[in-house]
Amino acid sequence: MRTVLIAAQSVDGFITRHDEPGTAFTSPEDKAYFHAALGSFEVGIFGGETYRVSRAVIRANQPCLRLRVVLTRSPERFAADAVPGALEFTRAEPPALVAGLAARGFQHCALLGGSHVHSQFFAARLVDEVWLTIEPALFGGGTPLLAQRGDVRLDLLAVEKLAANTLLLKYRVRR
Repeated sequence: MRTVLIAAQSVDGFITRHDEPGTAFTSPEDKAYFHAALGSFEVGIFGGETYRVSRAVIRANQPCLRLRVVLTRSPERFAADAVPGALEFTRAEPPALVAGLAARGFQHCALLGGSHVHSQFFAARLVDEVWLTIEPALFGGGTPLLAQRGDVRLDLLAVEKLAANTLLLKYRVRR
């Protein structure tokens, strides 16, 4: 299964502004790009914190994603939100999750945050590409793209201007 990490960050590498959760700092152009890009994927994977912050948006019927999966240590806490086959909660490790999704016939997965989930998927060598919007801002603090140290090498596939000062970078993970 092809797994693509999609994220937006400041020039200095933060996916949140300071202690503010979510991506309110992103440009309208990135928001439009993000929603259009999701049309290329069947599955979106989120961490528990991302779900808590963006619950209403993730729960909303998003026809472009057939399945939304939330990785959490406590899936039972979200039982009331679960919709089998549409919105699922799991504590599965990333390799087991991806294998299970592939066995169900899914081929294209968007990894949508946050930094702990990103790190878990990189550690398991499950990320194929990174699509990264760079917003023209410096925060000096916030949530980094990765929560743990790593050494992932990337090959640049494309550079696109989403707005006058906002770039989209697409990379393939070097194996």
